[in-house]
Amino acid sequence: MFTRFRAAAALGAATLLLTGCSKGSDSGALSVAWVKERAKATGTAGAPKCPVKYDIAAAGKAAGYGDQAAGTSPDGPAATAAFDGSPDSPIRRFDGATIDCVYRVNSQELHAYTVGVGKDLAVGLLAPQVQVDAKMSTAEMGTWLDKAATAERGLPVPTPGGTVVYVRLPVDGPGDVALIVSLGDTAKADPQLARLAKELASQART
Repeated sequence: MFTRFRAAAALGAATLLLTGCSKGSDSGALSVAWVKERAKATGTAGAPKCPVKYDIAAAGKAAGYGDQAAGTSPDGPAATAAFDGSPDSPIRRFDGATIDCVYRVNSQELHAYTVGVGKDLAVGLLAPQVQVDAKMSTAEMGTWLDKAATAERGLPVPTPGGTVVYVRLPVDGPGDVALIVSLGDTAKADPQLARLAKELASQART
């Protein structure tokens, strides 16, 4: 299914190594180790606060949603995490972890997934979730993954339907870290979502 993505991922991984050697670590940037540590602390049962310092209200206002349009979700824990699995599970194959912080934009629920992986690219770990949420066909998914795998850090890559946006984040050390913002599989296209994702990505610091 993701043959083309594997080729692009290999190219992207090589690029990561080159840029990591030339630029060094970004001050305050997230590391894969930090994502894993905070994911374990958050746990699968959830936590009342997102461990990543996202200011959803400020990001929403900067993205053009207006005052009070973006905020925390009143339902359930503010954050849950995934960090372990069976030996053949995707999270183990990617040597990664995810932190899912739940917010709201207007009346819609918003998921901000912070993903860190020690192998390949972070987008690959949540690719099945992205495909379901964005309702993409296999062909659409392959084309989108090619774009996502080679995207510059900080550049939002929205899905064709405009309900999911991926942003590669600066990373401290080896591996790859990304933000994936999703309105879920029942949402309508949101032209402001890419701007919101970019604003949240700019806040992603330890």
